[in-house]
Amino acid sequence: MRCVRLTIAFVAIGILPLRAQEIHGAAITGTVRDSASQPIADADVVMRPGNHRARSDSAGRFLLAGVDDGSYVVYARKLGYALERWDVKLSNAGRVDVRFVLHRQQQLEEVTVTAARNCPAFSLDGFACRRHAGGGIFLDYPDIDERGEPYTGNLFRDMPGFRTRLVSTRRGVVPVGFRTNGGCVNSLVDGRPASNDNPVPAYTHDLSAMEVYVRPDSVPPQYQRYTWLTGDIERTGRCSLVVYWTIWAPVTP
Repeated sequence: MRCVRLTIAFVAIGILPLRAQEIHGAAITGTVRDSASQPIADADVVMRPGNHRARSDSAGRFLLAGVDDGSYVVYARKLGYALERWDVKLSNAGRVDVRFVLHRQQQLEEVTVTAARNCPAFSLDGFACRRHAGGGIFLDYPDIDERGEPYTGNLFRDMPGFRTRLVSTRRGVVPVGFRTNGGCVNSLVDGRPASNDNPVPAYTHDLSAMEVYVRPDSVPPQYQRYTWLTGDIERTGRCSLVVYWTIWAPVTP
């Protein structure tokens, strides 16, 4: 973990293809590179607390603009690389330049479907592990961004076995995915059952990845218990499962 504190306004000229006058308030700029100093494109850069998020460009550059003064933790991550974080303190509408260096995670040369039994259930690393094993539909954040959908529910629009319809929720009327055959769908958020305290993200800008298992028998062993209906005496059988990974999902060190 690294720490930066800056109380004056300073931005290196040319670090981003943006004019300085386009940046209002405090800002965090920087680059994401690998251990060989090569730029990493499409790395996810997230700031906490708050919901600021950026994606690195082809040169590895990113910008988090319009940030309030205060103390933050900024994370950079990309599937296949270990997470890196910086502690940042901003004041007087200052600017901070952060240089992330991500290291590739070591993986076994051979991975079989049975390896899914050991995939982490509660961290984003499990997504990459299960995607390698197969059995479901896997969308990472570049896949999600390419679809250009602001609402999470619309990601099901062209997905085999699903349809989308508008539903009234506490967050307003939003599209939600349903099975075309009327079957049930259970949801996990960051590996845990969706609830009022752990809701399914309504907007794709809060998503890092998504796993969709249409057939219950394709669900990995660590999630099999979530394919069964609970509390519904009118219906029987097993459910499809969707696992949503948010931008706040933990990453195994």
